[in-house]
Amino acid sequence: MQILVIRNDFIKAVFLDYGAILHELWVTSESDQTINIIKGLANPEDYREDEWCRGALIGRFAGRLSESYSIDGTIFHLYHTDGVLLHSGDKGWGKQFWKLEHHNQKELTLSHICQARNSGFPGTVKGQITYKLNGKKLHLEYKATTNSSTHINLTNHAYFNLNPTGKIDNHKLQINASKYLELAENLVPTGTVIATNQTQMDFRQTRAIGNQRLDDYFVLDKQIKTAASIYSSETGIGMKTITDQPGVVVFTPPHFEAICFETQKFSNSPNLPHFPTTRIDPGETYSQITHFQFSGIQVKKTY
Repeated sequence: MQILVIRNDFIKAVFLDYGAILHELWVTSESDQTINIIKGLANPEDYREDEWCRGALIGRFAGRLSESYSIDGTIFHLYHTDGVLLHSGDKGWGKQFWKLEHHNQKELTLSHICQARNSGFPGTVKGQITYKLNGKKLHLEYKATTNSSTHINLTNHAYFNLNPTGKIDNHKLQINASKYLELAENLVPTGTVIATNQTQMDFRQTRAIGNQRLDDYFVLDKQIKTAASIYSSETGIGMKTITDQPGVVVFTPPHFEAICFETQKFSNSPNLPHFPTTRIDPGETYSQITHFQFSGIQVKKTY
């Protein structure tokens, strides 16, 4: 398993070629605390058995899908557990080794070829991710192509905690979403979109996370590029998630203190035609851009 590092004066980011995993992200607060704000695993080899997708690039389809979908009248039956395929299952891209294409001090590019019928999906797909540092930003730039019509929906599954230790309850959270997706009991979207107004899902005004825990898809307000923001008063560190995607899954795991911002298209969209399409045909290129932008951090040239 190869460990890959990029750094600049503000950030040191550590990745693995396994799962294109974001393993560590080191920043220094303005009060001179140097911390790793990623909640990953201490031993890189342990990611092979990780069931929580920590830091992984999720593909070829992020989120939850029903057990089948059709393209041009042909039904494709997907690998599933109890009728649901989550993050493309055990054969998903977060469980594969990626090829290093390019690496210098401030950026790296990894690629992966996913063969047709992997997890049941049609088309052989070549995926690519570029991680790049620019000032106080970590850029994630995704691309993918296919030789046969298929559905693609990519994201990163890093878990953040802006405190050196302890809970995320004091993190202030803001999500620029006036709507969210209704979920069935199995957490697959039903196709209904619900207003966040006057519900516990309304984070348009910044408020502390407290004891609220989330595993929900927020539909982003189109006029705003910032999907979500978090801020820790303990460290003074803030983070904005900026994306060109229509929504974000915000997930707080039940057994460790962290929050995940999965920028992506809508879950289960191949089975819900009124959702933004995730279909990619030969000759087309899937692309996605997400940035994590930090505030309250200072120069630390000794990373």
